[in-house]
Parts: sequence; C-alpha cells; structure tokens
Amino acid sequence: MEVNGEFIITLVVTVGAIAGLLWRLETRISGVETRLETRISGVEMRLGERISEVSDRVSRIEGLLEGYFMQASKKDTE
Repeated sequence: MEVNGEFIITLVVTVGAIAGLLWRLETRISGVETRLETRISGVEMRLGERISEVSDRVSRIEGLLEGYFMQASKKDTE
C-alpha cells in the first residue's frame, strides 16, 4: 500500500481549515452572547426603574382620588 504525501497534506490542511473555521465561529458567537447579555441586563435595569416610577405615580393618583372622594362624601352628608 502506497501512501500519497500530497493527499495526506491536503487532508491535514482541510481538517485544520475546518477546525479553524469552527473555532472562529464559536468565538464570534460567544462574543455576541456576551454583548446581548450586557444589553439585556441594562434594559432590565431601566425597565425596573420605569416600573418603579409608574408605581409611585399610581400611588400618588390613588391618594389624590381617595382624598377627593372623601371630601365629596363629606359634602354629601352635610
């Protein structure tokens, strides 16, 4: 059985190129994942702040409405 050196070199280069391509794709994908995680955490933080602000506003409006209806009910009973 004769070993063809050119075939072996071509095979090694092909396998190396495929391995390099897969490694490069993996590093790019992990970089994208990291950037997405960073952005998502930032968005979650901003949404939490906005929800807190809206909750505070709703509480103030509830207080104002309760006061308004208490005054209206006092006027009706007088």
